[in-house]
Amino acid sequence: MAITSRQPFVSTMYDRLLIDDDTEESLSGSDYHLAAILALYEVLLRYAQRAVKRWYVTAEVLVLVDIPERVDTWRAMPDVYVVLDTPDTFRNSLDTRTGESFPQFICEIASESTWGKDVTEKQRVYADVGALEYIVFDPTTALLGQSLRAWRRQSDDAWEPWEPDEQGFLTSATLDGLRFRAEGTLLRVYDPTGERLPTGNELDVIAHEQAAWRSEAERLLIEQVARQIETERLLDEQVAQQSKAQRIIEEQAAQRSEALRLVDAQAARLAEALRVIEEQAALLARQSETERRMAELEETLARLRAPGPPDEQA
Repeated sequence: MAITSRQPFVSTMYDRLLIDDDTEESLSGSDYHLAAILALYEVLLRYAQRAVKRWYVTAEVLVLVDIPERVDTWRAMPDVYVVLDTPDTFRNSLDTRTGESFPQFICEIASESTWGKDVTEKQRVYADVGALEYIVFDPTTALLGQSLRAWRRQSDDAWEPWEPDEQGFLTSATLDGLRFRAEGTLLRVYDPTGERLPTGNELDVIAHEQAAWRSEAERLLIEQVARQIETERLLDEQVAQQSKAQRIIEEQAAQRSEALRLVDAQAARLAEALRVIEEQAALLARQSETERRMAELEETLARLRAPGPPDEQA
């Protein structure tokens, strides 16, 4: 897509004719610069994928665009940018000359070699070739004297500075209400509900913590299962011991019952023996009485048979 016919241009003819192409050498920066790019790119890409947005999100991929009054094609490499309603496919470049849209959202991370152009001619040219929102973020504030400078297209089509709200947020109308705020050396992104979107490093930490929690949970579960198995084993042993004790009690009861039966049988035999003895004693007593009487009778008979005195015989 070539530059629109919107008039007046935000950029000057000098901007359009002499703005340099971006090259890898011109974009070189610090570790802060690289970390801020990667963090913002990963967050926006992950959000677009999870929210199923038809956004092309990328970082430092070449953008080819024709500019009026300029003979050659301008070759820009914004640090992070988003193209709406565009398939998220791998590309070597984004060629607006073939009908592709220029990025509607752009963020440049200020570096020693580019920050001056980022906030002057580049932001003006970006406005003229189709950008709707543009943020320049300085991770250390050493270059801009502040963390953020931003511009956006207003409803009346004017290209105006975009100021953070009282809480330091830039709320993007282009990206469906995503909010941006400088926090330390990173440009953090919040979703429309106010939840801060984690960076890749934070997700790695979360994943590591979750893995550690899962490992600890698994360890505790294994310990719990082991304790439960041991408890069940002890319960089984206790049940076995109780069963054995019950069996011993039953055996002892049976033995007592048998002993009582034997005692009862012996007592019955003794009672029978006593009865027989008593009967024999009674029989002996009767026999003795009979013998005594027989003796008395014999004695009487003997006296009767004996001859009396002579006077008694006469």
